[in-house]
Amino acid sequence: MEKDPSPENPKNEIEFKDGVPVSLLFDDVYFSKQGGYEESNYVFLEGNQIPSKLIQSPQSVFCIGELGFGSGLNVFVTLNTWMSLTNPASLAFYSLEGYPLQREILLTLNASYPGKRLWFEDLIFSYESAIKLWHQNPDKNSWKYTWTHPTNGNSFTLQVFFGDVGLCLPQFPKIHSWYLDGFSPGKNPDMWSSNTLKEIQKKSEPGTSFATFSSAGFLRRNLKELGFVVEKKKGFGRKREMITGYLESNAKTK
Repeated sequence: MEKDPSPENPKNEIEFKDGVPVSLLFDDVYFSKQGGYEESNYVFLEGNQIPSKLIQSPQSVFCIGELGFGSGLNVFVTLNTWMSLTNPASLAFYSLEGYPLQREILLTLNASYPGKRLWFEDLIFSYESAIKLWHQNPDKNSWKYTWTHPTNGNSFTLQVFFGDVGLCLPQFPKIHSWYLDGFSPGKNPDMWSSNTLKEIQKKSEPGTSFATFSSAGFLRRNLKELGFVVEKKKGFGRKREMITGYLESNAKTK
């Protein structure tokens, strides 16, 4: 289901190493078989204080923005946390993906984390149908799916935009917390470019938080220049550092 390779859209070949899909185009893994679920929770949910925000949120719908979707791991970790809370706010999760993964690759996530709420048949079918429609009509470039909370009836709505980050990110609404989770900056520079970060700032409000596994110096500097407070924190496992932060109230749009 991937697009044909071209100078603008090179093919993203996938190779498996120890049962984990690896992008040969970006030379990076989609998720870690050992501790990947816990890392996602530590970096993105704890890094953004998502559980407490979902309970205390003044917004009727709390919005999370992600770069990029990949195997969907961050969505499922967030969904499981949201489902475990007694009375969370409704949540809208926006993501983007330039190279949607095929069914058999998505299912490796299930094999790596048995017993977790991950991909199921109707969900994969819905995702595949949206990708097929996108290939037929580039203007139909998003997929949406909704879950309902078992106790308060609130909704968790996922929307994934297909295509280049420069085309997809402007379609996001205002975001309350960011998961900056593209392939590493050295291997996927467009996802971390100054233009991308400026668009992230435009889609943020004062107090909007972010978290990322990366602690690259250029990323910290660029975020600070855009008005974000940036804090170094201990990374997950063997990773020494990660960064989190939020947009200051007096930040000016670049």
